[in-house]
Amino acid sequence: MATASSKRTSDKTSSQTSGSSSTSSGSHSDAVRELLVHATRVQLATLTAVSKFFVGWAQSADRYAQAVSDELLCRVHGETASHELLGRLATVGSLHLREVTALPTDVVSHFNTELTKQTKPRRRRQPSPREAAM
Repeated sequence: MATASSKRTSDKTSSQTSGSSSTSSGSHSDAVRELLVHATRVQLATLTAVSKFFVGWAQSADRYAQAVSDELLCRVHGETASHELLGRLATVGSLHLREVTALPTDVVSHFNTELTKQTKPRRRRQPSPREAAM
């Protein structure tokens, strides 16, 4: 049989535990929210970095194809000598390789910039009276 004093002590303990659990629950939800926001930022930064890589690669490949085409057309029209063609194509290829090898550095820089961007909390737009009526 429980005495009155032991019952009061157990009531205090249970109220203290429930008070601290609501506080710890709030901090857990904040931690989970922060983790989800960070994971989302990493995913979005990855997506934009990958798209930047493919866009850069496609643009570089386009410039390379245009330059090779221009050099070959210059040769066909007799504007360049045959012994110059190989050197010009090597120069075009070298430029293309420099562009392509610079892409990973640019992409990593873009990724890091995206991660360090400060998020601006958006203010919720108040619905107009017309929208609220709908």
